[in-house]
Amino acid sequence: MSQDSVAFIGLGDMGEPMAHNLLAAGFRVTVFDVRAEPLALARDKGASVATSLADIPGQCPVIGLCLWNEQQFHEVLHGEQGLFQSTAKDVTLLIHSTVTPQLVERVAEACAARGWTVLDAPVSGGRAGSVAATLTLMVGGDKAAFDRCQPYFKAVGKHVFHVGSCPGAGAVAKLCNNLMALCNIFALAEATQLGSAYGVDEKTMLEVARVSTGNSWWIENWGFFDNLISTHVQPDVLSKDLWECVEAGREKGLELVIAGVTALSAPRLTRERLERLGRLAQLGDAASHDQ
Repeated sequence: MSQDSVAFIGLGDMGEPMAHNLLAAGFRVTVFDVRAEPLALARDKGASVATSLADIPGQCPVIGLCLWNEQQFHEVLHGEQGLFQSTAKDVTLLIHSTVTPQLVERVAEACAARGWTVLDAPVSGGRAGSVAATLTLMVGGDKAAFDRCQPYFKAVGKHVFHVGSCPGAGAVAKLCNNLMALCNIFALAEATQLGSAYGVDEKTMLEVARVSTGNSWWIENWGFFDNLISTHVQPDVLSKDLWECVEAGREKGLELVIAGVTALSAPRLTRERLERLGRLAQLGDAASHDQ
């Protein structure tokens, strides 16, 4: 598959480096996005730029999708120039977005009626992992299709898991991972607030937790959170993922109380963290001027 034609739709924070890594791995890549800048950069790296979504399935049997929400999925698939306007058969869609399993199931059902295969393959690792091609992929869907797409997956990621035989299983695994991760990071945000309120500075609190039971991946990679909330183009990305967890749980009769409370708190805690980072930066500037 190393020389096969693939398409990549959605050149955002995660999708753009993934498309670049597919090019670096030897794939012939066709890209599509509504923004001119990432298209121009991909073209400079050797990609072809599609002028119409409807033309892509006839040219590329494998299509990666890295979209933001259900509305974008509807436009890309069902729009007047969407992928479903094509009459091509034997197309495999790879859904890299963090969405609910219910959305994946609806897309898979619509694709099955057209003779298309869907693998949902959401990713974890942030933009740094996307750039370095060290992402974790959680893939749900047909095992034979999963095996055929291994060269693609290995071009963009380091850890690739087949988590279930039905499309949507990948979305479940990703939401579970994000539920654990995001509840942890916002608990840490509150803990550092509490410590600071009583005069225990953040650095000391983290050093204590690092060798105690409070330790976690987020403490070991503390700067990841600050960088994410400072640079991500969608400021509500963290609360969005948590609400998708709540929605997925509700579909199964589960009340994900911790996820829900964290989702409600996330915008405030994110805003307060950004304000704290601004104050710390000002203190750093002041100290440098004093020296």
